[in-house]
Amino acid sequence: MQLPPISEVLQWPTPNYAHPETHGSALLVVNIIFIILVLVAVVGRFYARIIYKKCFGIDDVACVLALIFTLATAVVVVLANERYGWNRHLYDIPFDWIERANIIAFIAKLTFVLAATFIRLSLILFYYRLVRDSGITWFNWVLHFSVLWTLAVGITFVCFTIWLCSPVAAYWTFPPIEGGTCIDEGKTMLGAGVVNTVSDLWTTILPIPLIMQLKMPLKQRLGVCVLLCLGIVVTIAGALRTYFTWKGLMDSWDVTWHANALWIAAAVELDVGLICSCAPAWKSLLARQIQEITSKLSSLRSPMNSATESSSPPPRSRFNPLRSIPWFQLGRLDFEQTRRTRLDPSEEYALQDVEKTSKVTEIPMENDHEEGQGYAAAGKPYAADTMA
Repeated sequence: MQLPPISEVLQWPTPNYAHPETHGSALLVVNIIFIILVLVAVVGRFYARIIYKKCFGIDDVACVLALIFTLATAVVVVLANERYGWNRHLYDIPFDWIERANIIAFIAKLTFVLAATFIRLSLILFYYRLVRDSGITWFNWVLHFSVLWTLAVGITFVCFTIWLCSPVAAYWTFPPIEGGTCIDEGKTMLGAGVVNTVSDLWTTILPIPLIMQLKMPLKQRLGVCVLLCLGIVVTIAGALRTYFTWKGLMDSWDVTWHANALWIAAAVELDVGLICSCAPAWKSLLARQIQEITSKLSSLRSPMNSATESSSPPPRSRFNPLRSIPWFQLGRLDFEQTRRTRLDPSEEYALQDVEKTSKVTEIPMENDHEEGQGYAAAGKPYAADTMA
């Protein structure tokens, strides 16, 4: 960390080491909240990929590395904020804290660059799957360029962070090493902030052409676009971080006071970016969970429905006696019913007597001779008798 000149130090107010003005615990609270969200997002991603998909790709490896460096950044920043005065003015920091605060700043910048690089790589490597599903094979070249650009930016900024001063220890040593030299930290960090913000924006809008070509309903494609475009929050956070970099390292010598807002924006940038990289896996995980819950509910309802059906009374039999009567007898019954409706009561009584007599005296007709006898027994003339 570059120290202010003597002319600036002479204008500082009297230090207040016991009860200094601070930013409070805002940085601590933001980091705790977002780290919890990040852990939930990453665990859900790995659960979906390993348990459901039965796979673990190179984009997941990049996600693991991004998580490690994101957690490391949060730890060192919170430590510096709570223990070494990053939430107070520079003139309120005791001299024996300065070297340790500089070491932590060096580590925090290094882990931040690595975390941001692996988050972008995780997203871009995931986009290769979208190319396979969308069929836009020429887009592979765009992704190749994006991977090379991300690696080049990451390696460049890591080198700038490590060799900002010569020797390297001149960055944090206090009192300063005699003969040590450093590149202008303000210009370097400002340029890095601008490039990182542009890279975040590029990574955010990169998959939109791929998603619009996927074979899925338009509503789902738009939903995935909105999900991934939450990366706009990352871009905004990167822009704010760049502004506070300029404010703390170029517009003012009060680095620690303005760095508080800088590191809050950095936490949002890293954590939201990592959450966005896990969003596609969470979409499939939630869809699977909803499907399982729905199937369990339907299976619980099925025994209840079967029990209800078994306890209900059996349906009434719709037996129709007329169906058991042959059609020719139905015709005879219909004829007799029609004939009876046309008779007087006295005639009907006489008809009933005749029917009773015929039932007693009628003989089954098995051949022509017996048929003649049957008709004769019923009191009707046989055809041969009539002809005679």
